[in-house]
Amino acid sequence: MHKLIDDRFEELVADLKYMLSFRTDASLYEPTENDPFGRPMTDALNAFLKRAESYGFTTRNLDNYVGYVDTSTDKSLPLYGIMCHLDVVPAGDESLWHYPPFGGVNSGGRLYGRGSFDDKGPAVASLHAMRAIRDTQSLKCRFRLIVGLDEETGAFRCIKRYKKTEEIPLHSFSPDGAFPLINAEKGILRLTVRKEFDGSGDSFVGIETIRGGVRTNIVPGKAFATLKGIRFPNDRDGFEFQGDSVVANGLSTHVKHPWDGKNAILLLLQFLAQQDIHSPLGDYVRELHRLFRMEYDGRSLGIACHDDVSGDLTCTLAVIDADRQGCTLKVDIRYPVTFDGNEIVEKLKRIFGQLGASVTLDSRNAPLYVPEDDPFVQLLLGAYTAVTGQAGKPISTGGGTYCRDMPRSVSFGILFPGEESVAHSVDEYVSLASLKKAAHIYAEAFERINGKK
Repeated sequence: MHKLIDDRFEELVADLKYMLSFRTDASLYEPTENDPFGRPMTDALNAFLKRAESYGFTTRNLDNYVGYVDTSTDKSLPLYGIMCHLDVVPAGDESLWHYPPFGGVNSGGRLYGRGSFDDKGPAVASLHAMRAIRDTQSLKCRFRLIVGLDEETGAFRCIKRYKKTEEIPLHSFSPDGAFPLINAEKGILRLTVRKEFDGSGDSFVGIETIRGGVRTNIVPGKAFATLKGIRFPNDRDGFEFQGDSVVANGLSTHVKHPWDGKNAILLLLQFLAQQDIHSPLGDYVRELHRLFRMEYDGRSLGIACHDDVSGDLTCTLAVIDADRQGCTLKVDIRYPVTFDGNEIVEKLKRIFGQLGASVTLDSRNAPLYVPEDDPFVQLLLGAYTAVTGQAGKPISTGGGTYCRDMPRSVSFGILFPGEESVAHSVDEYVSLASLKKAAHIYAEAFERINGKK
């Protein structure tokens, strides 16, 4: 089984390069009656399923929402699931990439491309691990690779569609996180904060517009403002000045670990708050700077909290769109598994209500927690140890995976301890050595589930 993974690894890499060529940006395309996420997304799903069929697997496409790949059609066998997604976050400013985000370039032992790490690489690795165990052992259970198109939005409409009509696996894992294993996922709140202005203020001095961020689950790497009547400094680290515009340069990363990036919106708010701007928007900017500061734990908002299972709350001001008429913010909050998300939302409504702003809850994902002594958790940890030689203990994450919507599920890989997390980042890549090792771990887990060890 493990020898087959090594022997076929070039095929695995070729399959991943092929899937990286599909531009599967979440929410980029207009939905149609037959293509709920847009035709290019459907094409990517069908391409993956067709590749699986070429390896002799049975596949099914559920209304172009989600598809799955089966090792067997014998329903008398117990079913175990693996959940991956083909949709990706936008590449952002592609001029910042050293490699084409949809090119699948192999360089220096890494395969570059949006989705190589999150989550096309794990999907292809899982497919080849299923192929290896099917081709070498008599299976006493079924393995089903469920592949969705709507993970990055947080809506999980693909998994919801699956659950409407399809069999729920006895246990599942999602290779969309980190090794050794993630058994706790923080609760997720995505909020819109909106404040209207009357358009008044000095027409010769003030802030005209503020723009920043691309998605709620990405720490913004750039933010822009246009101003009138403001004298800019000649030079300032992290900023670009040209005419009436100022650009704050940060560092983009996933909101589940905001400390790995630098929030350009917060940098810009700090700069603008220091200017002598007295207008409705200028005054509101100073309030926003007071509430968010250059921090990621919600301390200045009064919502900071911690538990020993999943750690600290994180709060990310991810998107801003403001002008003289109003200001809209998109805020992402990841809170510890033992806390109540409703209390956090109500506190924010009170805080922003005092400023004349409204708070709307756009989406909510409840926390996930599976105890360490759960037998399935222990089985997966055993597979990790067998391949790596390292003992592993479960960890927590601020990320959100399909596991929240599928019973008896945990996140298993693909980030190894000590590796940098490049999900949602410029020049996203997957290490080919790590990709191969992950495929071995998944195959080992399948063997143990199958009852051989």
